[in-house]
Amino acid sequence: MRRFLIFLFSIPLAGGTVPDRFIVELSGESAAEYIARTVPAGQRREALLGQLGFETRALVRRRQDTVRARLERSGAHIIGSVDTVANALFVQMPAARSGRLRRTRGVRRVLPERTYELALDHALPLHKVPQAWSLGGAYPQGAGVRIAMIDTGIDITHPGFKDTGFQAPAGFPIVTAASDKAYTNQKVIVARSYVAQCLSTDTDNSAQDDVGHGTGTAMTAAGVENTGPLATISGVAPQAYLGNYKVFGSPGVNDATNSCAIDRAVEDAVNDGMDVINLSLGGVPAPRVADDDEAQVLESAVSMGVIVVIAAGNAGPDPNTIGSPGTAPSAITVGAMNNDRYFATPFKVGSNGPYPAVPAFEALPTSGITAALVDISLKLDSSGLACAALPANSLTGNIALILRGTCTFEVKLNYAQQAGAIAALVYTYASSPDAIVMDVGTATLPAEMVSNQDGLTIKGLAGQSPQATMSFSQAPFAVDPNTVAPFSALGPSVDLSIKPDLLAVGENVYVAAETTDPAGELYSPDGYLVSSGTSYSAPLLAGAAAVLKAARPGFTPLEYKSLLINSAAAAFPPPDAAQSVQNAGAGMLDLNAAMLATLSVNPASISFGVGSGTSQLSSTVRLSNIGFSKDTFQISVSPTGGSPAPVPAITSVTLDADRYVDVPLTFSASGLAAGAYQGFLVIQATNSGTVVRIPYWYGVASSTPAHITILSVPSTPPTSSTVANVWFRVTDASGIISANIIPTVSVTSGGGAVKAVDSIDSSYPGVWNADLLMGPTPAADNVFLITAGSLTQSVTITTQ
Repeated sequence: MRRFLIFLFSIPLAGGTVPDRFIVELSGESAAEYIARTVPAGQRREALLGQLGFETRALVRRRQDTVRARLERSGAHIIGSVDTVANALFVQMPAARSGRLRRTRGVRRVLPERTYELALDHALPLHKVPQAWSLGGAYPQGAGVRIAMIDTGIDITHPGFKDTGFQAPAGFPIVTAASDKAYTNQKVIVARSYVAQCLSTDTDNSAQDDVGHGTGTAMTAAGVENTGPLATISGVAPQAYLGNYKVFGSPGVNDATNSCAIDRAVEDAVNDGMDVINLSLGGVPAPRVADDDEAQVLESAVSMGVIVVIAAGNAGPDPNTIGSPGTAPSAITVGAMNNDRYFATPFKVGSNGPYPAVPAFEALPTSGITAALVDISLKLDSSGLACAALPANSLTGNIALILRGTCTFEVKLNYAQQAGAIAALVYTYASSPDAIVMDVGTATLPAEMVSNQDGLTIKGLAGQSPQATMSFSQAPFAVDPNTVAPFSALGPSVDLSIKPDLLAVGENVYVAAETTDPAGELYSPDGYLVSSGTSYSAPLLAGAAAVLKAARPGFTPLEYKSLLINSAAAAFPPPDAAQSVQNAGAGMLDLNAAMLATLSVNPASISFGVGSGTSQLSSTVRLSNIGFSKDTFQISVSPTGGSPAPVPAITSVTLDADRYVDVPLTFSASGLAAGAYQGFLVIQATNSGTVVRIPYWYGVASSTPAHITILSVPSTPPTSSTVANVWFRVTDASGIISANIIPTVSVTSGGGAVKAVDSIDSSYPGVWNADLLMGPTPAADNVFLITAGSLTQSVTITTQ
C-alpha cells in the first residue's frame, strides 16, 4: 500500500479517563515546590540537580511511604509515583470504592487519570533558521543542549540520528532498563520506557519506536542532515542531544498514553538534566488548569529551569479547542501553519501542467503511464460519474477522466477497467474542492485524484483525447504558506488566555519514519514520509529553543519563551493582517529575530478575559532589557481595526542592561458589541532596532451560538442497543462559551434514543455529555442531531 499523507489528529477516547485509575495528590510540597519557594530563580535548576534536590526528593518519598501504606491497606494498588514535579501517587482501585482514597489521611485531592493521544527541508527557511545558525557563535545549531522527546520512542538506526562527531555528556547514556542501552548512542543519550509501568500489557516494553511518531518529531527538533528520496532534511537544532522518553506502546495495543506515563517522563526528564521538553501529544477537552494534573506538572518543570513546548492539538478549526496539557500557562503552545510546498504526483496533459494529483490507496506502478485521456462525460456517460457499466472496449488503452460522487471509488474504477481503461483520473466536485486519498477497496486500476479546479481545467483540455502522463513519483508543488492549518486547535484557552502562543509549520512536513514495524502509523520502508499535525510544529519550536539557549545561555524559561513568542513575525501579511491572536498567537516563529532580540516581556501575552460591553480593566507587563547596553524603548498599541485598545501608563522608557520596569495597562470601553477586541502592544528598541509584539485580547460574549464542536466520540464502535457518550461544546463566533444556551439532542435515524444530556462544566468548561442509546441493528448508522439555538450539528455513530 502507498502512504501519501498522514494527519495525526488528537481525538480523545470517549470520556478521556482511564477506568479505575486515579492520581492521588498528597499533602505537602513536592521537591520542585520546595526549591521554588526557598531558592532564587536563577539557581533552582542547579539546586534540584545537586545535593539539595537529592535530599528533598528523598524526604518527599519517605513521607509518601506513610500514605502509600494507608492506601494499600484500603485496597488500593500503587502503580507509581512522582516526587519532583508533583507529590503524587498513581493508584488503581475500583471507581465504586474510590471514596476511600479521598478519606485517607495525607491525601490532598484525587483526580481521574486521563488519556492522551498523539497530536524539514522547507520549514527551516520559513522560520529563518539558517540565518539564526549563523549567529550561534561557538555553540551553533543547539550544540550541547538536551531535548527530551516525550513520545513513541526514537529509531536510532535512522540516518537522522547518526552520532558521528558527538560525545555524550558525562553520566550518559541514561536508561531505565539495561536492555534499552541498545537504543542510545552518542547523540540520543537517554532511552526510557514507561509502557510496562503505566500502560496495559504490551508486546514491546522497550524504548524502541514501533509507531514512528517519535522518530518524526525527534528528527524535526534535532535530527542531523540526511537525504531521503524527496529531499534533504535537517532538524532545527542538529547539534543538540536527544532524550527518548517513550510513553506510547505498540500499534493497536497502547495507542494512547496516560497521566502516569507522562508525569513520570516529565519528572525523569527534569531530573536527568534535560534543557527542553517537547510534548507532541494532547487530549480534548482540557479541564480547568487548576484541575489539570499534567498542566501543573509542566508548570513545576518550568519552575525548575526547563523550557516546555507543547503541541496545541489538531482539534480545529473550531475555536476553544486547545488540548491539555497545551493549556499550561508557562509552556510554549504551538499551532500549525502551512508549509510553502507540498508533495504530490505530477499529472500532465500534453504540454500543460503539471497538475498535482493524489494517488489512490492501493498498490501502484513504479513507472508512469502515458496514454490518451478520455473524458467519459463526452460520449460514454453524460453524468461523468462512471457509476454504471460503460460500453465494452470504449476505453481500451486510455486514461479515463471521471467525476467524484454518487458511487464508491471502487465501483468507478471497476467499471472503467471493464471498459478497457489502463488508468483513471478522478476530479472532485465543487463542494469538496480538494483532492483526497481515495479508498478504492479491491479495485486494481491505477488511479489518482485532482482538485475540482484542476479537474475542470483538465476537462477543458480533454475534448480531443490528448496524450496525458500519470506519474507515481512525488514532486514538490509550491503553495502559499500564509494560512493557519485547518486542523490546528484555536483559542481561547480554558482560562481565557491567548493560546496558541505562536505558529510553526505543521502541514506537509517531510519527516523521518520508523522502519521496523509495518503496523506503525508512521512506518515507511525507505524511512521517510510526508505528514501533518501540530505534532511537528512543536518540535520546530523545541529545536528553536535549543538553538537559542545554546547561543544565548543564562536566561530563565520564561525569558526564552518571550524571546521566541514576542519576536514572531506577523501572521499574516496583507490581505490577512487581521488574523485573530486566538488563532495565531503572536504570529510565525522567526528564530533569527529571537536571536537578536534585546527585550523580554512577562507575560508574553495579555488576556483581559471575557466581560460585558462596558469595561474598566487593568494589567501589568514587565519589560526587561536583556541586551548588553542601555537602550530606550518606545511603546505603542496597534489594535485590530478601529477597536478600543489598552493604554500603557508610559510610552517610552530607558533601561540599563539587566534592568526592568513594570508598565501598567488600562483597558476602558463602553457600548461594545459582542465580539473579540484584540491587537498588539508594540515595543521598539531605539539602539538595537529590534521590535517586540505582545498580543492582547478581550471578549464580549454573544447570545448567538456559532459553533457546536464535537470533542469526544466512542473510540471503538459500540454494539447495538448500548449507550455511547458524545461530548460537545457550544461557543460563539469568538470561541466564548455560550453559557445561556441549553442544547438539545434528537434522533434522526437508526432507531436509537437520547437517554440524557447533561452539563459537565464542573470538570470541563462549557462541555456537555450526551448519553445516546444505539438502535437495535448491528453495523448500522445511528444519526443524532444536536441543536443549540438555530444552530445544528449532526453526529453519526456506526455500531459493530
